Amino acid sequence: MARYFFHLRSDDNFVWDDEGVDLPDPLTAQGAADKTAAELRGGLLHQVPHDSCWTVAVTDESGEIIHTVSL
Repeated sequence: MARYFFHLRSDDNFVWDDEGVDLPDPLTAQGAADKTAAELRGGLLHQVPHDSCWTVAVTDESGEIIHTVSL
């Protein structure tokens, strides 16, 4: 298994995922990011200004971005 990191970023903020998650492959990591984004869209994001644009950026152990999804 490889470790993947799910970072949150906006124009003004960047929240680093320092722990990451062990997942079997990049496709599983992409699916996890998409699911997380959908959950955030339906929950927490109603509390942030509508002009904020947040993105989940998934990186692998080497720091390479393998997937991004907008919230």
